[in-house]
Amino acid sequence: MTEKPKPSTPKKASSDLSPTAQLLLDTAFKELLKRGLGDGSLRGMAARMDTSHRMLIYHFGSADAFWDAVLTHIRLMELEARPMRTAAQAVDAEAEILTAWERFSAAQYLPVFELLFELYGRAIHDRTRFKHFLDSVVTSWLEPLTHVFKATLLCDSEQANIRARLTLAAIRGLLLDLITTGDHKATTAAVQLLARTLGRSDQMPGILVKRRRRNQ
Repeated sequence: MTEKPKPSTPKKASSDLSPTAQLLLDTAFKELLKRGLGDGSLRGMAARMDTSHRMLIYHFGSADAFWDAVLTHIRLMELEARPMRTAAQAVDAEAEILTAWERFSAAQYLPVFELLFELYGRAIHDRTRFKHFLDSVVTSWLEPLTHVFKATLLCDSEQANIRARLTLAAIRGLLLDLITTGDHKATTAAVQLLARTLGRSDQMPGILVKRRRRNQ
């Protein structure tokens, strides 16, 4: 971004924005999906939206607040696409991973992830400004994934967290592979192996013994 970096702080949820601000956010999101981030300047983004940078600052408070709202909106889009059920509902971690991949790798979601990767890279190079985004883009996924593994495999929190982190990294990496190569068949085969390896109790020594003891 061309504006002077400032520490990022959590902003209002999209539902708390004014109707005009929400409309501007939706317009920015659609424009970013079509043409990417570009030079990342507020003035450039405003011109692409047929508005002014002063209008964006008026409704969002600052350039940093606008970009933080955009990044948060995209992260929420990723979370809303998540088909995984709660720990209480989940019964098969392998099936949960495969269902997540089927949803995320669908044509209508790939542009969202393509934009997420582009903004993710920009945020890494501007950590002060996008601290809030970077703090939540991984942790917001780890907790629900960890709960699913604990509930379905009856493993301890440490093992569940390791599997959750590996699953998240692998899925995002394979989505980047799919976006780059377009090879859905090969990336899906890799996810299937991942799901069999991480999502089944017979792939975790000691868990079957723990399961039997719990059922006695």
